Amino acid sequence: MTSTRNLMLLVWTGPVGIVFVLLGWMVFAGFLPPPSPTTTGGGLTALWSDHANLKRAGMVLCIWGGTMYVPFTVAVGILLRRSQSEHAVLATAQTALGTFGTVFFTLNFVILSAVAYRPDLPPQVLQPLHDLGFIMTFSPVAPFTFQYFAIGLAILQDSSGRPLFPRWVGYANLWVGLLLIPACAIPFFTTGPMAWNGLLAFWIPVAVFVAWFFIMFDAMRRALKTVTA
Repeated sequence: MTSTRNLMLLVWTGPVGIVFVLLGWMVFAGFLPPPSPTTTGGGLTALWSDHANLKRAGMVLCIWGGTMYVPFTVAVGILLRRSQSEHAVLATAQTALGTFGTVFFTLNFVILSAVAYRPDLPPQVLQPLHDLGFIMTFSPVAPFTFQYFAIGLAILQDSSGRPLFPRWVGYANLWVGLLLIPACAIPFFTTGPMAWNGLLAFWIPVAVFVAWFFIMFDAMRRALKTVTA
């Protein structure tokens, strides 16, 4: 029972973590939608000087929320191993990919907090950090795409009589992984649907990324009930 309670604690880190990130990003920092990639010069100074303390607090909250991706990823891996031990290699792969992806899901917020730390610096000094922070926030989708592919394959390959995860969850992971891919083209665009504030590189990837947490949270909670039944 203690092991199950601890695992459920890890399962809860997923939705709690993404809520922290959304609060920090949208409410505190006010980055929904994110600032245009064409923002430069005085516009950049004005952006980061406006409610600078709230932006700093928002990035700190995002760091805490982003870090929770690791225990959530570990919980996914544990349940995948319980589901079908012969596919432990995929469970291990997704755990490693999720842990690696968390580097991008936290370091980006540290970089942006550094911009908010000294918003009075010349724009030519702020610009590289500003660009790096936003590109790193949305563009490095590769580890997450591979992670979701590994989860999807592990679920779809489960041929046991009582699978812990329904097949639709496997397909959902594959679709989320695919829909994240356009964001990797962000470094090539400053305007349009592939820019970091565009439909294909921001709105759709962010929407499916957030949805993934709640899909997996619900599926994992149900799986734990099956394990303990």
